Amino acid sequence: MLSALLEGITVTKMFQTMFGRMVVTHDVKVNTIQYDSKKVKKDDLFVAIRGVSADGHRFIDSAVVNGAAAVVMEDDSAMPDSYFMHAGVVKIVVPSSRRALAQLAANFYEHPAKKLTCIGVTGTNGKTTTTHLIQQILEHSGASLRGKVGLIGTIDYTFGKERFPATHTTPESLDLQKYFSMMAANKCTHVVMEVSSHALQQERVYGIDFSAAVFTNLTQDHLDYHGTMENYFHAKKILFDGLTSSSWAIVNADDGWSEKIIAGTSAKIIRYGTTNSAEVYAKNITLAMQGTRFTIEYDGEEVEIISPLVGRFNVSNILAAFSVGIAMGIPKAGIGKGIAAVSHVPGRFERVSSTAGWTAIIDYAHTPDALEKCLNTIHDILPQRRSNKIITVFGAGGDRDKTKRPKMGKIVESLSDVIVLTSDNPRTENPQRIIDDIHAGISRRENVYEEVDRRSAVVKALAMAKPDDIVLIAGKGHEDYQVIGKEKTHFSDKEIVQEFIHNHR
Repeated sequence: MLSALLEGITVTKMFQTMFGRMVVTHDVKVNTIQYDSKKVKKDDLFVAIRGVSADGHRFIDSAVVNGAAAVVMEDDSAMPDSYFMHAGVVKIVVPSSRRALAQLAANFYEHPAKKLTCIGVTGTNGKTTTTHLIQQILEHSGASLRGKVGLIGTIDYTFGKERFPATHTTPESLDLQKYFSMMAANKCTHVVMEVSSHALQQERVYGIDFSAAVFTNLTQDHLDYHGTMENYFHAKKILFDGLTSSSWAIVNADDGWSEKIIAGTSAKIIRYGTTNSAEVYAKNITLAMQGTRFTIEYDGEEVEIISPLVGRFNVSNILAAFSVGIAMGIPKAGIGKGIAAVSHVPGRFERVSSTAGWTAIIDYAHTPDALEKCLNTIHDILPQRRSNKIITVFGAGGDRDKTKRPKMGKIVESLSDVIVLTSDNPRTENPQRIIDDIHAGISRRENVYEEVDRRSAVVKALAMAKPDDIVLIAGKGHEDYQVIGKEKTHFSDKEIVQEFIHNHR
């Protein structure tokens, strides 16, 4: 009933008069909740939220025509009371539609997050790998009594054998609560989730009590949305400001933003890093194409880590996941088993070797920092005196932060022997102009190629590769689509590499 859904929600105005009679909220039965007016059916509750490109208040009439029994809105002036009176629909005005949506969703699904131990990971880079590591630590250690740990992230949303493709890194609050409900019904005990800055700013995780929150790092990204690095930082900080004294804040001591992130938090703190100023730190690091070995020191004890994951950035991700294991009270041996179980994460430094002797590396790196770390990792695992080439294929997303494009070009120029500039979800921007923006950061002209069509660019790079060369294909990682204009078509970097290898055996 509508009265039950509104429990705990601040309502500034409710208009329930319909042709001279009052409608009591106890008498209004709600079928389900929707924030997309196109999905509204008879007796649904429509919540008008403001999106990045559209405002739900503009679609109230559409929702009512489709059968909405009640409408929640934050802009009282968007539709007059008389409209609702004649339509026979309850008008509910709240201070924040997004916060109300999160509360309504939790009420509708009977607060499933309270039945789960929730662990959130935020930061510019490393979220996906870190969440996969934490999930495996929890499952392999027996911390999850039934062995089921839900995962919400950039690649997909999973629990047990159930798998759903991800539409957002962090789903809208209504969808998030639905997935939590499904996880609880499937006897999951924990959920590990990537928490994006957009989700925090838009209150998608409002009301969720996180037992632990991880901060990986903060580097330039999403400035098209946040405007400044300070705004981006403050969005991330929301997660840590909401922690309680029984929660854990786990932060990267190697990142300069960490102390600011935890300033004022009520949570217990664990710092991880590569210096002994951190409570959990790595030493004796050995990097190779086959994997990574190092020693973790914590609380006077040493733990040897052997991981199939490659790269110095994965040392940081492993330290973060290890710290969560410590916070959850998992024995160190159990944590090690979970770490060893993660052989790869789709589209994260994913290696594909050819019979011709070259190796392609597919990575989601689409920020200056991520590209630099990815390329530095390649340099780390190659001999200092090398004759082989590093060939990098990359572009930049359209309708996104333009200021990072020349920075990415400069980084790739300094760390690659050959560059192939191409498209990466150009969306509604002219792909050639995006390439021109990247070119502004590149001073040399030799061994720099342009190929607007991404398939042609990947094939061009692979055709140039000789034995022992490394071809880094950056930007899309796990994604199996390309967005050109407003059309989304199937496209996979990995499939193109595999097809090339098959055709050139």
